[in-house]
Amino acid sequence: MATEKRRINIMSSCDDAYAKFIPVQLLSIADNLLSHPQGYELHFYLFHSRVSKENIEYLRYFSDTLGIAFCEVKIVDTEPYIELASKGGNWPHEAYYSLACHSYLPPEVDRILYIDAADVLILGDIGEFYFADFDGCSIAATCTQYKKTSTGYVTALKSSDLSDEYLRFMIIRGSIFNSGSYLLNLDKMRRENLSLNEYIALKNQLENIYPNIEKIYHGDEGLLAAAFVGDIKYFGYPEIKDILYQPYNFCLSFFDHSDEVRGGGIRGMFPEFYISLAV
Repeated sequence: MATEKRRINIMSSCDDAYAKFIPVQLLSIADNLLSHPQGYELHFYLFHSRVSKENIEYLRYFSDTLGIAFCEVKIVDTEPYIELASKGGNWPHEAYYSLACHSYLPPEVDRILYIDAADVLILGDIGEFYFADFDGCSIAATCTQYKKTSTGYVTALKSSDLSDEYLRFMIIRGSIFNSGSYLLNLDKMRRENLSLNEYIALKNQLENIYPNIEKIYHGDEGLLAAAFVGDIKYFGYPEIKDILYQPYNFCLSFFDHSDEVRGGGIRGMFPEFYISLAV
């Protein structure tokens, strides 16, 4: 008797310029997940507001040939996202479309993996990460920043750390996870009626704190860090406390130079945060 395939939902968001790279991502998804012995039912959701009809139709056709269910989610009211992007540096407003994706997706989509358009490929089975327990958190991700305790150990940053000026700066400017890929707990976001208004309120609050800074947070991942710090399930934590080990995320080339980075760079500037310590 055949077993039911487990469903994996993946989303990305982009404009027309980046849409041409999506087929490469789709091919990597199909090559590494469709043939897996576990067997997965794959659904890909592209959130956009500036992708041409021709490109959407090609992506739909290409997905069909691969065996991936493709769904277009067109954002009509872009003003809130443009407002959020205005304080996040050079990221386009499409990078923020994941913030309220639960409002657009059908209720049977209870979780979704967000991947950046153009710069993220699936290179193996992601089931261990995708089906991991959220442990009550809104987001699951791999950590890029820990806090050093008075005893020399490291611990995850919490929401109360936003009240400390230095910690808050490190959270929103340095971020605490890489937004190249992360999991969203859509069921929880729906239960809590999370809306864009809450992100706008947070942006306004940060503007009051930093009135003279044009780039307040580090793009979408800085805003996500400020919004969800203390509500993030760090994959592999607390067993793994090495920020250079980021399974299911980050760049392979980074590990080729990890020995060079450990002793210097930004980790040398902020050793109390950027440390590699397995305890």
